[in-house]
Amino acid sequence: MAAVVSYVTGTVAADRQASLVEQFRAGVAAGLPPAIASTMLVRDGDDVGILSVWRDADDLRAMIATAEEPFARRVIREAGGTPSVRIFEVLVAGEHHPG
Repeated sequence: MAAVVSYVTGTVAADRQASLVEQFRAGVAAGLPPAIASTMLVRDGDDVGILSVWRDADDLRAMIATAEEPFARRVIREAGGTPSVRIFEVLVAGEHHPG
């Protein structure tokens, strides 16, 4: 099964972004679910996004099927944004290995 990337975006006012960053950091520090290989918070002005790489599509579908609001959607919503979600299938991935 191929990895997938979820991209949750929203517009968050500049004065609310510091709390969004802290909430994201706290969530990551509490531990990522095993199904998520990595996640990151990104910004372009007032537009913020949370990119998460899922080990496979079945794990993402299982999370969506639960009644619990996904972390990325909740963080953006609580910061005043309206979350929008896109899902991408990973076709090819590469890693940088310094040295």
